Amino acid sequence: MGVFNVVEACVRWGVPRIVNISSETAPGFPFAERPTWPQYLPIDEEHPLEPQDPYGLGKVVGEQICDAAVRRSDLRAISLRPTWVQEDSTYEPFLGPIIADPDAQMKNGWSYIDARDLAEAIRLAATTDLPGHEVFYISAADTVGGRDLHESWRRVFPDAPTELRAVDRPDAGGTSTAKAQRLLGWAPRRSWSDHLDADGRRLDA
Repeated sequence: MGVFNVVEACVRWGVPRIVNISSETAPGFPFAERPTWPQYLPIDEEHPLEPQDPYGLGKVVGEQICDAAVRRSDLRAISLRPTWVQEDSTYEPFLGPIIADPDAQMKNGWSYIDARDLAEAIRLAATTDLPGHEVFYISAADTVGGRDLHESWRRVFPDAPTELRAVDRPDAGGTSTAKAQRLLGWAPRRSWSDHLDADGRRLDA
């Protein structure tokens, strides 16, 4: 209802542009109650959306509300799907244990994003002249802990039917940001390694 009311107000008052914060949970596998997997990694905006949970479903509906608004008005919309957002105080307690455990499971392909990089994506989304409604994943360039995406996925999820697609570096994150880089001119600049060592401890500890 919150998304609907804000978008409706934008339409009625002639606001030219809106940025909707969606989520990486829209495809459904992060919070699924029944087993489900990414069809392929790195995931991108073409991946099917099949949420089972209320949160992911709400994010999909929010994107659909933006679609409908753009169809019936001059509003232009951007929906951003950030991965697991981190800032200075969360790197060690949240990512540290995952870095320390090579078998830690993350169905998003060990994707995350620094809050400052997300803020830059929001700024670009708010000022772009892109028409219609576009959806972008926003994620760091690397995996949590710098693990090899393909090797780690095969080892930790040996029964997953996920197709592992070519990446430009072994530690590439499980979420592609190629579309955001191409259309928004955005690129991730920060990494877990700016904050933590290879054991998941703070560098300034």
